[in-house]
Amino acid sequence: MKVTAIASCLLLASSNSFALETKKSDYDLRIDNVQILTSGAEGFSEKSRIYIQDDRIARITPMTRTALPAENTHDAQGKYAIPGLIDLHVHLSASGSTYKNYQHLPLETNLNNQLYYGVTAVTDLLMSSEMMQSISQLNDLAPLVFASGPAFTNPRGHGTQFGVKVHEIDSIEQISASWDAHLSYQPKLTKAIIETKNGTAVPLSDDVLNEIGKRSQSADLPFFVHVTTLEDGKRAIKAGATALAHGINFEPVDNEFIKLMLQNEVTYIPTLSVLHNQADEHENQSITQLDLAPIHPKMKACLFNEVQAPIGSRKLAWQKKAIAYNNVVELAKAGIKIGTGSDSGVPYSPHGLGLISEILALQKAGLSNQQILLATTQVAAKALNASDDIGSISPGKRADFILLNKNPIENIQAITNPEKIYLAGVAVERKQLIEKSYATPPIGSSCESSSEKKGHRI
Repeated sequence: MKVTAIASCLLLASSNSFALETKKSDYDLRIDNVQILTSGAEGFSEKSRIYIQDDRIARITPMTRTALPAENTHDAQGKYAIPGLIDLHVHLSASGSTYKNYQHLPLETNLNNQLYYGVTAVTDLLMSSEMMQSISQLNDLAPLVFASGPAFTNPRGHGTQFGVKVHEIDSIEQISASWDAHLSYQPKLTKAIIETKNGTAVPLSDDVLNEIGKRSQSADLPFFVHVTTLEDGKRAIKAGATALAHGINFEPVDNEFIKLMLQNEVTYIPTLSVLHNQADEHENQSITQLDLAPIHPKMKACLFNEVQAPIGSRKLAWQKKAIAYNNVVELAKAGIKIGTGSDSGVPYSPHGLGLISEILALQKAGLSNQQILLATTQVAAKALNASDDIGSISPGKRADFILLNKNPIENIQAITNPEKIYLAGVAVERKQLIEKSYATPPIGSSCESSSEKKGHRI
């Protein structure tokens, strides 16, 4: 699919207007014969050259221009370049295993697995001080991490059950001290949780939510709010939420909700896959049909040898999936921005693989391939206030992008099999990521590791 000549000219305008200033005569890397996703994901450019200096895209020129020297070159042979994928909802402290037979993996393995699938930036929405410290010490070959630090929740509310630090608030007077603690983590965003735990707990009040929203806005921090009900979604928006995590899955959205979302430019992050993966795998083996190469054999065995039918809220989510799917489509039709979040780390959502599952779930819900590409790139970057750095392939931005053999606008499945991944201008060795994952076995009880059991291919 080609864009018009005008759009191509806009993309490949003179190098003088698009180039970064550089004192070196050569670039670090030049990629030739590559077709680049346009800013609105309407199509791909004509074959072009991407020049990379340090970790940035320095310039983009058409192939008709004389090539400038570079230390290294790569012929993309007409492949399709899309920005690195962004996951707006992960939990790096968890692995994606079941809670009954929990398997712990180190932070580095979870990030390696994200990168294997082309995920170059993640948003962690519940992180301890120890994890925040570990994140700050990561090397340059790890995906970017936008961390919220501890979340704000009500006493004994959702989040407290995981054994990590949270800010438990039941009055507006408690916010100042908790907010100072929040800022001490140097977070990239704020997370609050509205959760009644099926009516057994009193959620954060409107006054508390409003105050957290005001402070987040003053600190220029995106404000992500965990919601489950339509009423909670409205409360969150009125309190200044910039994004809704999880979305509305059990009841249809209404006109008031849509109007509030549009007026306040709130991003909707539905996390469909985490609610449906277990049932979908139990019935259709949908996850084990994907590339599971970086998932350690022990983890595969623990997850997929015997997948039980879901119970409780997961069973209800599967039964009412048509409502969740329809909400996503209706909101997208209304012009509301849909972002991609996988909730990776919770059961049946391993890191990296979880976002691939979410992309396919959004397709199943009815979003177009163009909408999905925007959801996991530009929309996600904007939700993080990071559009100047990531989310599109253009000069001045980080050189985080993926080369695909097939056009994902024509077939979104192309994302599941990347030809090459670049992180900060460095080509990722996917086989090495697999080796690193296998070198550190999950910590937890043993599971059968047979490659086939009860019809599940692992």
